[in-house]
Amino acid sequence: MYAYRVDAPSQGHHFPLTPLDAKMKKTFLALVCAIGASPALALTINFTGYENDPFFGTEQLKILNQAASQYENRIMDDVVLNVTLTTDLTRPITSPDALAQGSAYLSGGNSSVANIVGGLINFNVGGSFSTGASFSDFDLYTLTLHELGHVFGISGGFAPWTNQLTNGGTYFSGKNAVDLYGGLVPISSDGAHWDDTRWNLGSGILEPVMFPRLAPGQVRELTELDFAALADIGWKVSASNIPEPETWAMLLVGLGIVGNIAAKRRRQA
Repeated sequence: MYAYRVDAPSQGHHFPLTPLDAKMKKTFLALVCAIGASPALALTINFTGYENDPFFGTEQLKILNQAASQYENRIMDDVVLNVTLTTDLTRPITSPDALAQGSAYLSGGNSSVANIVGGLINFNVGGSFSTGASFSDFDLYTLTLHELGHVFGISGGFAPWTNQLTNGGTYFSGKNAVDLYGGLVPISSDGAHWDDTRWNLGSGILEPVMFPRLAPGQVRELTELDFAALADIGWKVSASNIPEPETWAMLLVGLGIVGNIAAKRRRQA
């Protein structure tokens, strides 16, 4: 369990379609739809438990779902994760300056991401922070991205993550993350975040969302390093949403067919 801390239609001549033309048109439209539509996403994140909490209004839920969609767009495991949301101040918070705290729910042992069935995110809405800031001064979207990272297993209590910590737990040695960062990735003292105090600024990586501290008004996104860590602990992470080469070839064939039909019609006109 870990937390983010404060710091009108055109006119023209129309030609009737022959049965063959109609079939080709249908094929082409199917090709366009196949490329234009996003692939079916295997991961679904459901937020639960917030219904009677006044903090979670329409705007807050919209932000939370936007954050969840960043994971759903890239993680391809066929799972449904039910994540409980709360602002319960009676739950333990690791630090007085903790903005939120996230943890995973496991269905059994902790040897695989397949055991993660959901999680809990507790937002410290009524917290009193040493900086004098209030919870509303911090970006809810960034907080949610960060705490979902803990739900997905970037956590000191999750073996697939901790087994890849080295040098006394001060570095992460997952291959995808190391290849991207250019070496072992520094880990904070709590064993659950990238260490922003020992960061190699020359790595060219934007500030990852799994840094342990957040300043008022600061906004972060998931970076490729965050996704690399998720891949290292066992999630199936999509590299991109760009169509495969054979899909583009199918589209070009479809364009050629329709183009030939249009040229033939112009000659007949």
